[in-house]
Amino acid sequence: MDQQLFRDLNEIHARLFDHRPILQGHINYFVREFEEKRNDHEIERLKKLNEDIRDMKDELLPQSTKGMDLFLANLTAKLKVATEVCNKVENKENSMDTEFLEKERVQRKDEWIEFLGQQAKTCEEIDEEFTEQAGILARHYAELEKNLKTVNSSVP
Repeated sequence: MDQQLFRDLNEIHARLFDHRPILQGHINYFVREFEEKRNDHEIERLKKLNEDIRDMKDELLPQSTKGMDLFLANLTAKLKVATEVCNKVENKENSMDTEFLEKERVQRKDEWIEFLGQQAKTCEEIDEEFTEQAGILARHYAELEKNLKTVNSSVP
């Protein structure tokens, strides 16, 4: 009888407090429902991604590679031509600059020599004018002095 009582108490305790079988059933049901709903959706997404990746690998990547090769080859050729043109312009500019600078130097040297000549000529003209004016003044003062002497000698 003790055993029977113990079994009955154990069964009552299990029914009241042990919810594992019920919870396990609910969990299994939830997991099964979730997998059924998500499984198809995830598989569809994976198939779509797989197709997209295959399209990129088979079509887009080779097209992009060919396009880049053509574009880069064309770009490289244009850059070489542009570099050659720039080098020609630079060489021409350098040669023109030296010629231009040399012409300017010669012209300034000639202008400087002409300026110095004009300065010397102007100095000579000023010296001549000074000498002439000094002579005029000397004659004028000599005449004044002569007149003064004549006036002084005529006054008793």
